[in-house]
Amino acid sequence: MGRPHIEFIQAQVLPWNKGVPGNARPDVEYKEFSADPDTAESSALQRFPAGWSRKEAEYLTVDEEFYVLDGDLEINGNIYGADTFAHLPKGFLRRSASSKNGAVLLSFLGGKVDAVKSDKAGPGYDPARLVERIDVAEGDWKMDLKAMGLAEISGTSRNRLLFQDPANGDMTYLTGSPPFKYETKTERHPVVQEFYLLNGEVAGNTGLMQAGAYCWRPPHVTHGPYGNKSGALFILRSVGGPLTTEVDAAPVKYTYEPGHNPILPPHLVKLSKPLQRRPRY
Repeated sequence: MGRPHIEFIQAQVLPWNKGVPGNARPDVEYKEFSADPDTAESSALQRFPAGWSRKEAEYLTVDEEFYVLDGDLEINGNIYGADTFAHLPKGFLRRSASSKNGAVLLSFLGGKVDAVKSDKAGPGYDPARLVERIDVAEGDWKMDLKAMGLAEISGTSRNRLLFQDPANGDMTYLTGSPPFKYETKTERHPVVQEFYLLNGEVAGNTGLMQAGAYCWRPPHVTHGPYGNKSGALFILRSVGGPLTTEVDAAPVKYTYEPGHNPILPPHLVKLSKPLQRRPRY
């Protein structure tokens, strides 16, 4: 069945619920963006309370990929603060896990988050799929956008690969775009494109997205063009293989002030509304 087309919903309008699906985190709050009804794979926010911890070693039965938006999380002695990233494959042994001050994570989960108490890695654990910790303020921001079919933004945007799955080519990466830049053509991708707007605002064909905007776009959906006045930072994922792009030849008219016209499943339509911009004075 797969996930419905969501383009876009603001995290700010979604409710928090107690407990992450599965047996591992009944004490963590959860705000779901989208989920596959067949596999239970999901994209969500997780909010850990101050003082949260797990005393016994364990592994999860699904992949957990996360980007820390706020607070701090400790796993195996690694401290994950704001703007750190990890991809922890299923079966990865967590000898310790805690949060001193609480944390909010943008999470991509491979199914229901079930935990198994163990002193060794779980079955199926593949260390080749592990990205234990990245601080995005450090390191290489030189992705090849032209190879992804994104030549129009390749001269101005900064991009950083966070994870590429050796099993299927799925990608997670960051794109930072400068202010007062916009695209001139529509495009589409042969794979799912998922994104969350970390900072700034972006104007596109479905409205004005602000920080906290989430999108799950199925393959071959025409979208764009995008632009912004403020500068913007996205985290993006391709699902179904590496990202490539087909760009339409004819330019289209662009506006920084589009109408609010998101594409949403019925259960999200009633929650969707444009956010008020914060005043600059």
